[in-house]
Amino acid sequence: MRVEFSVRASSAVARGLRTSTQWQDWAAQPSAPVGELALDVSHIPAMARRRLGPLAKMAVVVADDVLAQTALADIPMVWVSRYGDSDKSLQLLRAQVGAEALSPTAFALSVHNGIAAQYSILRGMVSNAICVAASAAGPEAGIVEAIGLLHEGAPAVVLVCYDEGLPGEYAPFGEAGAAEFSWAVVVSLAQPDGPGFALTARAAGRDAGDTEGSQAGLPHGLQVLRFLLDPAQTEWAAPQAAPGRGWTWERMHG
Repeated sequence: MRVEFSVRASSAVARGLRTSTQWQDWAAQPSAPVGELALDVSHIPAMARRRLGPLAKMAVVVADDVLAQTALADIPMVWVSRYGDSDKSLQLLRAQVGAEALSPTAFALSVHNGIAAQYSILRGMVSNAICVAASAAGPEAGIVEAIGLLHEGAPAVVLVCYDEGLPGEYAPFGEAGAAEFSWAVVVSLAQPDGPGFALTARAAGRDAGDTEGSQAGLPHGLQVLRFLLDPAQTEWAAPQAAPGRGWTWERMHG
């Protein structure tokens, strides 16, 4: 399977990284994000803001950024997260162990599609919202879902990828090199004579090799973002998410 697409707008946030210039510098020399999270959520109504955890705020900020860069007010969205807002789930389990009453609101906010649902309500969006959890291949699965929506007639699709390290008792089961990050892109179908990207399901048995992205020890979502931001990379074979299955990213030039 091979899909082709263009990126019309992008935004990202991680520790110590917020502006386009900072992200371009990072893409040229990637490393684990460190520093403060520069999140301005003052534009979000106070009542809604109180419901958003740190990860949700990161996702909302980048989603708002890319929507502001397009004239399309209500377009489909694909939300990708390996773990979702796992801290809320862990808090509920701790409360249950302590025989405490569980809050229905807290449960509603803890489910994997909770952030997408909050955003749809916050922005009054009625278009499709798809939530994806695909282990280490989340961004690739998100692109495939976005392409499906584009072929169904959507003029563009917002793809939001967000994750953080697993908290507390979950931490030993987390991904190596986990980091807090969120990025969003507006995806459209690639034009025959324009720049864009291609994503291909890699044949079984072909290994990704020791790529620069994997050498950096970054979570997969940030490795994908690095490829999208770095014009020097023309092809990247992503590390296999499972034996015999992988993806190859390509940069196309019109």
